[in-house]
Amino acid sequence: ATVYPDVQSQNMDDATLKPLFFTIKFASTLPKHLIEQNIPIKISVSIAEEYGCFAMPFVKAMSMLPAIDQCIECVPSHDEILIPFFPLPSMFDYRNRSDWEKLSKEIEKWLVQLDTKLPQWMWGRDAFWLAFIAVFPFFPRGTWPLWNPHIPLEGAFIEQWLE
Repeated sequence: ATVYPDVQSQNMDDATLKPLFFTIKFASTLPKHLIEQNIPIKISVSIAEEYGCFAMPFVKAMSMLPAIDQCIECVPSHDEILIPFFPLPSMFDYRNRSDWEKLSKEIEKWLVQLDTKLPQWMWGRDAFWLAFIAVFPFFPRGTWPLWNPHIPLEGAFIEQWLE
């Protein structure tokens, strides 16, 4: 597939390509004897030759958390904690930074009201960092607003991001 990232102007002479986020989901099933093995997946990214001297793509692989991958389990029953931002609205545009920013703020507001001992809190913390990074993809470099101090810089997603 060929994709066309958005361009972000730096100044009158320079611009950068905005980062792209991809999700790769495997729809098939594996025989049980293969589950314990590391299965190699080859992913190639290239940029048109005429742009190669200006921009070099790089790939950073991170496993998605099982809780995020199995979102259907997050739909609450009447006696569970409501997750007001889930499912995402049909108008949510994953390419639109302001949609991610709004989602990040909604998750933050919901998360700080939750008991940190609940499993939903850990899931929400990781969902918050995922949305936050979508808004500020160069984090921890660059500038970003302070987030609520009750949300620690912890969790599988953000720890892998910071490596």
